[in-house]
Amino acid sequence: MKIHAVWIHVVDYLEAGGFIMPPLMAALFLLWFAIGYRWLLLRRGTREPVEKLWRRVRRGEPLAGSGILIDAGRQLGEWAAKGAIQRQRVDRLFQALKSRLTRFSVLANTLVVTAPLMGLLGTVSGMIETFDSLADMALFSQTGGIAGGISTALFTTQMGLAVAIPGYFLLAALKRRQKLLEGDLLRLQDLIHGTLNSDDIPHA
Repeated sequence: MKIHAVWIHVVDYLEAGGFIMPPLMAALFLLWFAIGYRWLLLRRGTREPVEKLWRRVRRGEPLAGSGILIDAGRQLGEWAAKGAIQRQRVDRLFQALKSRLTRFSVLANTLVVTAPLMGLLGTVSGMIETFDSLADMALFSQTGGIAGGISTALFTTQMGLAVAIPGYFLLAALKRRQKLLEGDLLRLQDLIHGTLNSDDIPHA
């Protein structure tokens, strides 16, 4: 019974916002999907320093867990075991890993920017309805009149901000995490290059 009542309130809320509410709800769903995906993607996989991870890879130790550094270590470990570590192969691997870190970032940032604009569009639509009703001196009409126009304007503004503000702060946190991971990958890549130059590991 309570679920049914909540659903009714949600439907009423969406209807109060007018035509712009379905696109805003779609933006909300896509934004949180992108944030969730990136949250899972931007995992380091280990708390140990990059130098220690590279020493474990060179010794052929198995790496447990999942994350961007663990995935890199496993691939490097396979190549090291076969004596097939090449500079070009390593560079391609790290380029692919860095590109992987940016997945869905453009979509998420675009939605954070456009959500308030969609809310503003609904606000403008609501104000147009309000002024039309004022011209006709209609407090209530079939389309909602003055009260309906003001309601539409406020609901869409509220929804646009509700989508954008949490997304903005979460994406800022994810961006900081991405920068840290990019630094870790660069450090690991430099360590591998240094090892290859010193011929401490077999490579093709």
